[in-house]
Order: sequence, then C-alpha cells, then structure tokens
Amino acid sequence: TFGKNYERRFKETDLFEQIFYRILKEITDKGLLSADHVFIDSTHVKASANKRKFEKKTVRKETRAYEAKLQAELNQDRIDNGKKPFPPEKFEKEEIKEIKESTTDPESGYYVKDERTKQFAYSFHAATDRNGFVLGSIVTPGNIHDSHILQPLVEKIMDKVKKPLAIAADAAYKTPAICNFLIENGITPAL
Repeated sequence: TFGKNYERRFKETDLFEQIFYRILKEITDKGLLSADHVFIDSTHVKASANKRKFEKKTVRKETRAYEAKLQAELNQDRIDNGKKPFPPEKFEKEEIKEIKESTTDPESGYYVKDERTKQFAYSFHAATDRNGFVLGSIVTPGNIHDSHILQPLVEKIMDKVKKPLAIAADAAYKTPAICNFLIENGITPAL
C-alpha cells in the first residue's frame, strides 16, 4: 500500500521532508535538539547494480560555484592594482571526463575507494546535532565528492532548522571554498 501510494500520489512531492521537519520542530520545541554545533559526514551505500554492466559516457566536469566569485575577486584586484582584468574565456575552459554509467541503475555513481572496493553506489550525506538527531540529509551518486555537498547541506539546515555556530567534518570537506563559505556565513569551521 505504501509503495503504491508513493508511486501514485507522493513521488513528486516533498511530503516526507515536510513531515520530517515538522517532527524536528517538535523535538526542538521540547529542548531536545541543539543545532549550534553540527557534525557532517557521508557514507556509501552499495547500489543494487552489477559493477560489470555499464556504458562509458563523456560528461562535462562540473565547475564549482565559487569559481565565478573567485574570478570576480581576481579581476577586481587586478583593476585595483592598475592591471587589465582577465578575459572571461581564461576561466571558462570546458573540461570533460569519462565516467561509467550503470545500465541497471543509471542514477548511481561508480565509486572507487581502493583497489578492492569498486562498485556502483550512492552517498548518504547527513548532518547531526551533538545528541545524534539528524538535521538534514542529501543523497547523491557515489562518485560525487563529499566537498561538493557540504554547502547545500548547510544551506538546507540554515533554511529548515537554524544557522549553526560551528560545523565539524572530516578531512574530505577541508577545502578553501568550504572554509570561505562557512566563515562568510559566520560559522566556525572545525575541519
């Protein structure tokens, strides 16, 4: 019954997310939740897909959101120092890469951890408070690097719960762009 209702009525809605955040609000109102210090990490979940059944595809590499901001800052610095700004083409190189796409589960991503761990998987990125309550989550294909997901996950927490004072995460999240994002938003990074 649940599966049929999900397919027919709820698949394209955010009903379950609304229920989740309503329950989280109740927990917050009772004083059980503390979103001041948030802990973020991810785990890989094996997809139900044969790692030998795939097609190779060429895709455009995703540029990071901060690159446009970095270009603007570099050009402003050059202008301030009496130099010509860089032309846009210098920053707009389109890079491509080859990926493996599962023929069984094309939404999963080919994940390589070491020589023995190669599989199609998903990454479950979760943010929790100090009491272990999940404040937000994002599921991505397994080949998406953790550092690409921290900003949207933190923005989700700021929108749905509250702005944290500090974020703790492992070394996979330790990038200049993430530190800059957190500091600009008044959040202390503990990476």
